[in-house]
Amino acid sequence: MKLEFTQAELADFREALSTEWLETNGLGGYASSTILNCHSRKYHGLLVTRLPRPSGCFVLVSALEDAVETAAGRALPLASHEYCGNTIHPDGHVRQTRFEQELMPTFTYGCGDFTVTRRIQMIQGRDLTLLRYDLTGTPPGGGATLAFRPLLAFRDIHHITRANGTLDGAITLLPDGFSIAPYAALPRLHLQTTPPPACTPEPAWYYKFFYATDARYGLEHAEDLFTPALVRLPLAAGTPVYIALATGPVSEPLAELWAAEEQRRRRAATADLARLPDGAGLDEPAVRLELSLHRAARQFMLRLPSGGAALHAGYHWFGPWGRDTLIALPGIAFLNGEREFGAEILKSLARLEKEGLLPNFINPDGSTAYTAVDPSLWFFWAVQQYLAGGGSLETVRREFWPTMLAILRNFQRGTRSGLLVDVENGLLRAGAPALAVTWMDAQVGGRPIVPRWGYMVEINALWYNALCFVEDLAHRHFRETLEGVLDSDASIRVRHAFVQKFWKTDGSGLYDFVNESTQDGSLRPNALLAVSLPHSPLSTEQQKVVLAGIRRELFTPFGLRSLTPADLRYRGVCQGESWVRELAYHQGSVWPWFLPHFAEALFRVEGRTPETEALFQPVIAAFVQHLRIGGVGSISEVFDGDEPHTQRGAISQAWNVAELLRLLHLLTRPAAPAAPSQAETAEAAPAPTPAPAPKRPRQTAAKPRTAKAAPAKPRGRRPAAG
Repeated sequence: MKLEFTQAELADFREALSTEWLETNGLGGYASSTILNCHSRKYHGLLVTRLPRPSGCFVLVSALEDAVETAAGRALPLASHEYCGNTIHPDGHVRQTRFEQELMPTFTYGCGDFTVTRRIQMIQGRDLTLLRYDLTGTPPGGGATLAFRPLLAFRDIHHITRANGTLDGAITLLPDGFSIAPYAALPRLHLQTTPPPACTPEPAWYYKFFYATDARYGLEHAEDLFTPALVRLPLAAGTPVYIALATGPVSEPLAELWAAEEQRRRRAATADLARLPDGAGLDEPAVRLELSLHRAARQFMLRLPSGGAALHAGYHWFGPWGRDTLIALPGIAFLNGEREFGAEILKSLARLEKEGLLPNFINPDGSTAYTAVDPSLWFFWAVQQYLAGGGSLETVRREFWPTMLAILRNFQRGTRSGLLVDVENGLLRAGAPALAVTWMDAQVGGRPIVPRWGYMVEINALWYNALCFVEDLAHRHFRETLEGVLDSDASIRVRHAFVQKFWKTDGSGLYDFVNESTQDGSLRPNALLAVSLPHSPLSTEQQKVVLAGIRRELFTPFGLRSLTPADLRYRGVCQGESWVRELAYHQGSVWPWFLPHFAEALFRVEGRTPETEALFQPVIAAFVQHLRIGGVGSISEVFDGDEPHTQRGAISQAWNVAELLRLLHLLTRPAAPAAPSQAETAEAAPAPTPAPAPKRPRQTAAKPRTAKAAPAKPRGRRPAAG
């Protein structure tokens, strides 16, 4: 689907600077900037690569300073940079007449009697960015030259570079360009063109580029960039010019490489159209949204250096994260024609199970960090979704079942981060006052903003769902017992204990978490999972109460608030210095990924009717508008709790894109029959007699084990909230 910005929309420089485009290569690398092609973040660049060693993402080529030189002696810049001191130079933005995003980002410049179009593609599976320039019309004097200087950064994405004497600025001339290795530890850059260029070595530093978005959030924002040469190529109507920026030599003809990548994208777009439901399942706004989300979904699919499959959690500063991957898999893979790719990811994660936990971080060098307790529980849900999407039971039994049983065994005896099954009631408890072990992991000064520990409501809702799922697989499909893994009445005990532990004494809903010192009654979206998951521990009446509170206090067109506005801790705007943003992150900011869970809960409690479906029309309308704000064609990380719910954080977030796709499928595809939960079929069943304790001491608060170090900074999701 094409998204267009006109010259009138581009005329407001500051407003246009807040909208960004993104290209990805399926390896964790990307190219990105604003729709003016003027960088506003240090994360922007034309060639950004993900490397195993040195570990991380690195901006190699920041930008090209390009211009058209006419035979009549005029130089017409296409580039724009902002420098410290409120200086914008050159002035290419004043010539830009259009930005389009369909198969690729496209920039059009009006230069009097002629126009120039710049298109950008990253080649899938390679650290290679291709640019194509096309001239239409006749320049003064009849001819023109494309002249440009590559601006090199060669540094990791989280920091800026300064002019220095250690950079090696020497270039090695090639028949069709040059190569350069500014620093020995980083890859050699190959710049190649069609037609062959005239390269003039002119090494120089450009000083004090200014990144406005980073400056607004108190991040490093002034950078020096190095240019090694001036490059010139003839530019004529009907003859495209190609520029390749790569970490290795490009042997293929650039025109053929361009055409093959464009054809691959056209095939993917055709497949997206074929996935739309027949008939009147989707109205026009929903069609636009779904097509854009399918394209965005593919940008998160990665091949790691090991060759394994993974999902990128978000752009620009994320990587493969366990929890995010498992929540995003159904929408990114199972609903996007990539079920086998999704199964491969599940297999890879299953092999990383350690002491019952799955990693929350997979670093570029292949190392892992086990810093959260819920990825293991989301694994069960992801397998459920795999089967619901037509996955193979035999694959589940062969590849996933052993990991599921290993998780259960380790939870029974206790594992890292204080995670264990309480032998008296069968519930899970985890964490400690100084640990952030759930998705609400924002911290300041190493301390959790929301100190949740003990018995947490979403952890135990996921636990109950996992137990019911395992029992169903074992007894109905695999025809085997769970002796030595689970007691025969495990899920029944947990269902009753869940209500006893979390149901508020005044009947108004669920506690968010409970421990020795606290019964936290905060109204947060966590309780929604006790209603929305395939197996709910709540009775129908209890589900109605929980849903009513969430609908009344937390539901917005962009998702669910992380805290009710009635709470004194509520922060409705997520902006300012880093620590201020952290305070709002889980204290009011809106999270879109909860929306399909809200829909599932609503349909379970009130039924799927025209009235309940209509509740999501404003949601679709809001996100259709959002496709033109933040990251073009994608969904931002979070939104303000207060209206107008301004987007914040990363410009493209995997679980938001994925779960909005899942919401659209819930709304527009025939509903699959849902098996009633135990609570719904046995609401009047008496509580079971507690099973006798095994011959081991009671465990209620195991000393947390030390987790591996988290990935390189920035830790968490908020290094450059926008």
